[in-house]
Amino acid sequence: MPVVNYTNRYSNLLKQFVASLVDLEDESAILYKRTFEGILGQPGLNPTDNCLILKQGEQIQGFALIFQEFPIKRSIIEVMTLPAIAGDPKEMELVKRAVQQAQSSGLAVAHICLPQGSRMNEVLVRAGFTLVRTYLDMLCISRDIPDVDLPPGYYIRVFEPGDTALLTRVQNDAFAGSWGFCPNTEEQIEYRMNMPNTSMEGVLFLFEEDKLAGYCWTTKVPSENGIRGMIGMIGVVPDYRGKGISRHILMAGMKYLRSAGMSEICLEVDQDNHPAFRLYTSTGFKTIGERHWFERIFPGT
Repeated sequence: MPVVNYTNRYSNLLKQFVASLVDLEDESAILYKRTFEGILGQPGLNPTDNCLILKQGEQIQGFALIFQEFPIKRSIIEVMTLPAIAGDPKEMELVKRAVQQAQSSGLAVAHICLPQGSRMNEVLVRAGFTLVRTYLDMLCISRDIPDVDLPPGYYIRVFEPGDTALLTRVQNDAFAGSWGFCPNTEEQIEYRMNMPNTSMEGVLFLFEEDKLAGYCWTTKVPSENGIRGMIGMIGVVPDYRGKGISRHILMAGMKYLRSAGMSEICLEVDQDNHPAFRLYTSTGFKTIGERHWFERIFPGT
């Protein structure tokens, strides 16, 4: 079956294929395309080695990206195919080839995330994957967001040029030991800060005097209702957990997104993270869907 490695000659065809899978218009469509282009260029991906194309003649029917996370010996595989071939042997072949690519790199585990109700679930089970984690998609149709009333001694400031090392440190400290988190490098953070869905004003640090306590990294995502704000990452460093400051940094992120003209704000949360879920529901977020993480462990690793 025609699964081939990506080369530059597939660049425009792949972008056109990705755009054809979503029903977006105007600004959302442009953001979706530009964000995908940014993903292809991110440090460490190397599409010629880690992007597979499923094609029929000169028509692309699907693709797989293999993101290698060597510090935690994991690969994340993203697969997109035409709806018409869901569950087809062609789709199975694409998944198998992606798994083989991940395993040949010496990684211990492969993860694939699918939205609730995806017809690819059965393909993954047949390919040896099991469901290991569920994340909730949550949405807040933002009303007027009150001013952030910080405790004495605390203040918030936005990302400034030269803050890459600071952002890298707080993200790694806040999420160390969390399921599926791979420590970031400054190169990776710098690249993501220059992605079209990110702005310096949308990355907020929370300080107590000169001590960094937490952060919120907001982004823009396309949706059928136009561009939507997203709480992409929000975290508190270990020394500041249990002090109730997550609410402050969350509200600051929401207030920024609202001021940037985005009335819909979304986020994802591990359904087993009960404190975070309670925080989000108390600030107006409602569950609108699920994302299921599937895992395959490679023998002998």
